Amino acid sequence: MMKRVFVVLLSFVLAFGLAGCADKKKEKPVNNSAEQSTGKEVTTAFKAGTYTGQADGRNGLIKVEVIVNDMSIESIKVLESSETEGIGDTAIENLTQDILTKQSIGLDAVSGATVTSEAFLNAVEDALKQAGGDLKALKAAITKENEGKTVELTADVVVIGAGGTGVAAAVTSAEHGAKVIVLEKTAIPGGTTANGGGFFAADSAKARALGQKAVDTDYIFKEWMAEMDWLADASLVKQFLSLSHTTADWLEEHGVIFHKTEEAVQQSHQEGTNGYHKYDDYTKTSSQLGAMLDKIVKDYSAEVYYETPAKSVITEGNKVIGVTAVAKDGSTLKITAKSVIIASGGFVGDSEMIKDALNGVSVNAAGYNSNVGDGIKMAWDIGAASRGLSAMVAHTFAVEGNGKVEGDYEFMELYQATSSVAYMPIIPWINGSGVRFANEDIVYDRALSSNSVIAQGNFAYFVYNDKLLKTLETKGARAAGMRDKIAMGPMPEITPMDSGWSNLTEIVDKMVKAGYVVKADSLDDLAKKLNIDKETLKETMDKYNADAMKGIDSLYGKDGKHMYPLTEGPYYAFKVTVNNLCTVGGIRINSDFQVVQDDPENGYTPIANLYAAGADAGGIYSDHYAHTIEGAAQGWAYNSGRLAGANATENALDVKIDLFTE
Repeated sequence: MMKRVFVVLLSFVLAFGLAGCADKKKEKPVNNSAEQSTGKEVTTAFKAGTYTGQADGRNGLIKVEVIVNDMSIESIKVLESSETEGIGDTAIENLTQDILTKQSIGLDAVSGATVTSEAFLNAVEDALKQAGGDLKALKAAITKENEGKTVELTADVVVIGAGGTGVAAAVTSAEHGAKVIVLEKTAIPGGTTANGGGFFAADSAKARALGQKAVDTDYIFKEWMAEMDWLADASLVKQFLSLSHTTADWLEEHGVIFHKTEEAVQQSHQEGTNGYHKYDDYTKTSSQLGAMLDKIVKDYSAEVYYETPAKSVITEGNKVIGVTAVAKDGSTLKITAKSVIIASGGFVGDSEMIKDALNGVSVNAAGYNSNVGDGIKMAWDIGAASRGLSAMVAHTFAVEGNGKVEGDYEFMELYQATSSVAYMPIIPWINGSGVRFANEDIVYDRALSSNSVIAQGNFAYFVYNDKLLKTLETKGARAAGMRDKIAMGPMPEITPMDSGWSNLTEIVDKMVKAGYVVKADSLDDLAKKLNIDKETLKETMDKYNADAMKGIDSLYGKDGKHMYPLTEGPYYAFKVTVNNLCTVGGIRINSDFQVVQDDPENGYTPIANLYAAGADAGGIYSDHYAHTIEGAAQGWAYNSGRLAGANATENALDVKIDLFTE
């Protein structure tokens, strides 16, 4: 049977090879016959040739080249793609292999990259349609080879999730003698951690090399608990901060590459404590975490199952005895375990859970959308208590229409032109009623500024006029009166201070024509277009402008230098919402990271053998994300993972482990 050469040309180099798939090479020959996957004669015919198809992906256009002969799909090349490195591109590679092997596009989307998967399949479908293929036959669902079969496995510790928390837990357990099984629903490790910039650690060899003293965690503890009104779990916060003295070095020893910043990332943190450790290249974090799992597979006979979502925890009486999961091949895994750790990454991708937690308010899911609360729901299903559901890392602004019009460009490392208008402290923020609601200087702290917009129902209008936009375009933010740049240290300059924002007005005009930005010659006209009471908006802007002319903010006390007067039109209203990077809460745990029952009258009884950590575990926050330190969420992910792994291993093996003295 003829073998074809499988080629995938990606727009960027793949960051890593998946655990368990290390022998896959992009040039590896694969059998592309339909007989191999179905055992049936191929009946779908094509008009032999080369065809190009395309579809809109998560980050832009996906364009593919498909070569077919009379009876089969020979090869697929990606000609154009800007999908997320290490996530979207891996999904494309996996789907390409499956299409060629099974001669079908009736495939499931790769979990964790659903939008990219569907777009890629649509692009291939577009090409095959041009080739005259029978789309109905090509899109017929493929029966998984082991669907309906059950495989029984045993482990000391099962870890649900392979993000930063799950990897830290699995490695800690394996290195302390436990037989570990890791279940990851997506095709790659890393989860939310792989999208983050860095983490908090109180001390590290890298910090000492810069002459930096260890962070005073006793001071941070007091500040943290005060910010949380002592509604956080003091023991969990204390353990997190204390263990963080060693965790950075532990991560470095295990191959995670980062550096200690010389100053804080956000301007608002410059006078505070700096324990921020930034990844050298966050797009490589996933592969580095994957390598950590590969090592425990090799050294400690751990087992890691990708594209294998856990479905339920198995109970016997009032204790947990294992987990069920569904493997990629369709088989059901029934795993008997002495300890189970839930580390499934929170619920940022479940819009209904988000709305419930925020009393009906929706926020943009800018994190790992496959995190839909799987582990949290499993725990709740067996009677676990909840805690901290509203604590979310709402951390960046989104301008409606950003990147949607031709010419909107990246003139900085991370931010497009029109997103930068959301990070200017010199303009007024107006809610849906036409009322100014904040001291806009809080834009220097992403957590505070995000919270303020969420409190308005997660949208606000940031108001500019033509004069201000032209000043930014020709001279930059400092000429418009902005005192300090937003990003500090290793971050790119979000709002260029001393250089013009080239073509800004041209881009904004395109956004106006596309309906993303509202333009009006007068405030009355602006109020009408925004469906706001014109008297309310006039009163708001009159007071703002009067204060601006005096160089004061009599309402909220903003720095007078940042009171830019908007006394003449045309006016522009940019609709701004908030991006939610992840959630940090869900399951109530005790100081040993044990999941507890929903029985407060009994002091929250532990559920035997069940543990939770990271974004699934509530306790270190009250009802909101702390901004006391930078990198808190990822610091909690790693440290709680290590602690949960140690506690679960103690339970499984009846041993004592003290991470604080190792």
